[in-house]
Amino acid sequence: MPKATFYNLDEEKKQNITNVLISEFSQKPYSEVNVKTIVERLGIARGSFYQYFNNLEDSYFYILDNKTYDIHILFMTTLKNNKGDVSKSLEEFGNDIAEIIFQKEVYKLYKNRYLYWDESLNANWEHTHKDFKNAFNEALNMGVDEEKIFFFRAVVHSLIERNYREEWDRETFLEKYRIHIEWIKGGIFNEIS
Repeated sequence: MPKATFYNLDEEKKQNITNVLISEFSQKPYSEVNVKTIVERLGIARGSFYQYFNNLEDSYFYILDNKTYDIHILFMTTLKNNKGDVSKSLEEFGNDIAEIIFQKEVYKLYKNRYLYWDESLNANWEHTHKDFKNAFNEALNMGVDEEKIFFFRAVVHSLIERNYREEWDRETFLEKYRIHIEWIKGGIFNEIS
């Protein structure tokens, strides 16, 4: 999260920094973004960047937190709204995902996140985002099997990643999502029409 120094900036300067960060993280994978380019685009000293953020990762997480929605928490919200009904939640969740990942203003942020997210980013994200862990604990408290959560998570992540790699449109994504959900609900090796 940004430091207090960032939050104490006037709104115009905060917005300018935010816009440059969104641009950088949308145009390139995280591994190709660097502080040097950011400060050059902003016309500020490198030290100023570190007065606002602990490091590049901190600025990336700030953008993700403010411009994207964590799909894990989205699923847990859907699950809660459906009073723990996993089947109904799985059906609704595809539309929920499509609603957020196909928004033009954040499409590339999600794309770079799903195509280039690595274990280091994941570990640090989970460490700094306790709400992520709390979301899984809520599902467990509703009686949802932990392994099923991890399985479903892997399926959804794979679909979102394929969506970006294969450049699907919204309808193709939803079609593939529905097929996978039917396999999950009916059993992959059972005949499903």
